[in-house]
Amino acid sequence: MSEVLSEACGLRFGYREDESILESIDFEIGRGDVRILSGESGKGKSTILRLLIGLERPLPDDLGSVTGQVFLFGEDIWDIPRTRLQELRRRTGFVFQNNALISNMTVEENIAVPLRYHTALSDQEISKVVRRWIDLLLLAGHEDKRPAHLSLGMQKRAAVARAMAMEPEILFLDEPTAGLDAKNTDIMLSLIGNLRALSNVAIVMITHDLTSAKLLGGRISLLVDGRLRSARTMDELLLSVDLRERELVRETSDSGTRFDEDSSFPT
Repeated sequence: MSEVLSEACGLRFGYREDESILESIDFEIGRGDVRILSGESGKGKSTILRLLIGLERPLPDDLGSVTGQVFLFGEDIWDIPRTRLQELRRRTGFVFQNNALISNMTVEENIAVPLRYHTALSDQEISKVVRRWIDLLLLAGHEDKRPAHLSLGMQKRAAVARAMAMEPEILFLDEPTAGLDAKNTDIMLSLIGNLRALSNVAIVMITHDLTSAKLLGGRISLLVDGRLRSARTMDELLLSVDLRERELVRETSDSGTRFDEDSSFPT
């Protein structure tokens, strides 16, 4: 079994202490593995990602202690100093659903941000790293553009390039293909697969398009009624004895809705 990089045990979360949206969440991913999180919209999948890197805190139990544990690279993130948690986070990459690019920076400048803040690399060394990710994410020729002048597909690729700049061991992706047409969805999934092959990065990805699970060779965990089901392949879920699981898989794999990007920008 591969080394476990991220693990959650018995997490409970809600925005109010008397009302939880997630219950008894268990999760585990090893080095180089791919895990797809899917299920109904607005039920807490993005929150699970945020919990896994300590951006959200689980609800307390009756004694005021955090309900459940989250381990990042083997360390309990609620039992270490904040400075240590920040060090562990630097070994991860995170792509938010809205891409979170800095609007007044170019693609090149956006990708360089984590390198400038968290490394002692020289400007020349940073430029070399940034150039590599620009080429790998098919952004050559667009490095001097700001996010508003990029297509949605390029914005998402720029966000992935920035997340990979520090060569993370785990890459968290929140709906990386949402809003893309079929062509750009295929490009994005192909690039994500290439990143995994190139760096052996573990990938945790939220998506409603479960064809990505087959393309990336990942296992799927469905979030149903606030609980995360055990990870299985697409074929296993389609043959599940649980009607709800079969319906969710069919809905998400069939709906994989992809929208055309703004035709005023090249993709």
